[in-house]
Amino acid sequence: MTLQLPQPSYLRPAPGPQGLPVVGNMFRFSADKNILFHFIDLWNEFGDVVHVKIGSLKIFVVANPEHVHHVLVRHATNYIKGNGYGGFRLLVGQGLVTSDGELWRRQRRLMQPTFTPRAIVGFFDMMVATTAQILDRWHEPLRSGRPLCMDDAMAQLTMSVISKAIFGVDLGSGASGVSEAFQAAFAFVTERTLSGFPLPLRIPLPSHRRFIRNLDLIDSFVEKQIRASRDQPNQASLLATLLRARDPETGQPMSASQVRDEVVTLFLAGFETTARSLTWAWYLLARHPQVMAKLTQEVDQVLAGRLPTLEDLYRLTYTRMVVDEVLRLYPPTALLGRQTVADDMIGGYPIPAGSIVMLMPFMTHRHPAVWSHPERFDPERFQPGMADLRPKSSYIPFISGPRVCLGNNFALMEMTLALAMSAARYQLVETNVDEIGFAFRGSTCPTAALHLQLRPREGR
Repeated sequence: MTLQLPQPSYLRPAPGPQGLPVVGNMFRFSADKNILFHFIDLWNEFGDVVHVKIGSLKIFVVANPEHVHHVLVRHATNYIKGNGYGGFRLLVGQGLVTSDGELWRRQRRLMQPTFTPRAIVGFFDMMVATTAQILDRWHEPLRSGRPLCMDDAMAQLTMSVISKAIFGVDLGSGASGVSEAFQAAFAFVTERTLSGFPLPLRIPLPSHRRFIRNLDLIDSFVEKQIRASRDQPNQASLLATLLRARDPETGQPMSASQVRDEVVTLFLAGFETTARSLTWAWYLLARHPQVMAKLTQEVDQVLAGRLPTLEDLYRLTYTRMVVDEVLRLYPPTALLGRQTVADDMIGGYPIPAGSIVMLMPFMTHRHPAVWSHPERFDPERFQPGMADLRPKSSYIPFISGPRVCLGNNFALMEMTLALAMSAARYQLVETNVDEIGFAFRGSTCPTAALHLQLRPREGR
């Protein structure tokens, strides 16, 4: 008789649902339920490290900040973007978000100086002027008593800001059709990525043909803007800056195709996710009038009815705390995939090479071991010094580690200005807002439109 010794804990497989032969847990992931809720259910049932199989694909779901930090920071080189971003590469190519290896490192070197905090403040005046113009357009419809669709209003605002920053032109009005092409193309690649079994693009489905038309429109627009920027090399735009950039190690510029990929990546990242985050901010403020009142009080004290200056930005501390708490509850990216290069261990469980590790910022930001009353909207969590008391990578709205989002300072400045300037001009009339659900569709999206009744503040 052979003695069966207990298996060491570090060799035990990660817990997870029992699968079927060949297909694994494929049938657990029903199409009528958003993918985010499937992963939340797995975390609730099995804990901080969960293993599921879909066919031959091994997926490990993690949410504990310690495990997240392992993947994004301590062992970042072992966790690449990999095959899971193939759908998005159809639109953004090999931009910073989707590239890996030496290409990513080269592009990061080239683009890093453009996105330092000092460089980003160069867009401050443009942001203030653009936001003021958008707020002016709200005045007539709101004065007549019509509610404002905040989803559309925030999309128009962020579209205008990012298009002016990148191209020096305002696409927020949608008159050119380019903004609609970007939105439709992003929706297509998101749906395709989440479908699990996308059909080849060469199959002439109506959705495929629409995507190809939109992609052609986007590429034609970007090519035209690149030509215009080459003719005006001193233009103060992100595109012109990228065209001037030289690799500090080789002295080489970006290729035309790489400029295209980075521009499209920046545009989508700067428009879609920030618009969603601002919509969530309005939703939470409408449901928490005491927070809205405190934010308005700070805005009145700091701005005193005038447009903000750069110095004011750093005095809007409570407004920034509101932004941070919005991003905690509704992080722009609720799910985040990585692929392992070599075998590893997470939480004492083996992670084979080639596996997909699915991080859940949505649950990391609500992890009960870190956050007290995690479902509560409480900007006071972000008082100065509080971050030092939390585990590393417990708050990752812009990810963490070497692949932290380059545009984080741009987005934070834009959101803080948008909320402060809006509160200075308008007040919420009705705060009895029904609960709105959420889903992951490339970003953390509301499942219903948010309509709010605002009115111009007296004398504003």
